[in-house]
Amino acid sequence: MILFKKENGFPCDIQIETEEVKSKDFVGFKSIVYDDKHNPIKEFYHSRMRDRAHWADGFFTALKFKSL
Repeated sequence: MILFKKENGFPCDIQIETEEVKSKDFVGFKSIVYDDKHNPIKEFYHSRMRDRAHWADGFFTALKFKSL
């Protein structure tokens, strides 16, 4: 699990929970992103753990541009 908290300077609170996936078609990770009320925002598959940080960076950038 990785947390991005508003109190640490992020635009909103999100939590990313990750589990490992091993199937014949895909080996990697499945992550689910939750808001501060634990409602799912997005589910995505990725091959590296650091892809969670890349997803969050894009999400926060989109939020900043939306508020302009």
